[in-house]
Amino acid sequence: MGGRNARMATSSGAVSLLLAAQPVRFVIVGGVCFVSVLSLFALMRLALTLPLAAAIAYAIGAAASFELNRRWTFGAAARDWDQAGRFVVITVAAIALNGWLLQALVTALTAPEIAAEILALLCIAPLTFLAYRHWGFRSDGPGLTLSPSVATSGAGATDGE
Repeated sequence: MGGRNARMATSSGAVSLLLAAQPVRFVIVGGVCFVSVLSLFALMRLALTLPLAAAIAYAIGAAASFELNRRWTFGAAARDWDQAGRFVVITVAAIALNGWLLQALVTALTAPEIAAEILALLCIAPLTFLAYRHWGFRSDGPGLTLSPSVATSGAGATDGE
């Protein structure tokens, strides 16, 4: 019995360690938002044009993404309007890139709309992770906040709540 408990504790510790990694948390948040955006896109496409449906769905997903990534992925300070502003800049650029890429995939490659939206979102995700990590959710100090419980290399940060 002792061996089984030790294995469970080890696997539980491994999961905790894995979830502590920013890219893993970003992928989880992204997956939740991805499904939401895709569902909203498919629903809105029944009544709206292709770029408008994609932009609205992406914007709604971005609002959820901001809060989840701010708190969980990057452990950024609460109520930081500078971070919100940087997030909006990155998100607007991502929406524009998504709309352009989506239209190009559908028009030039005659890809099905849902498949094109999936591919567009998958292409944009690594770029947005890097932008959020290095600029959008950076701490006010010289270092980056890695999680609510890990100090930064600079002045440090707290969750503030």
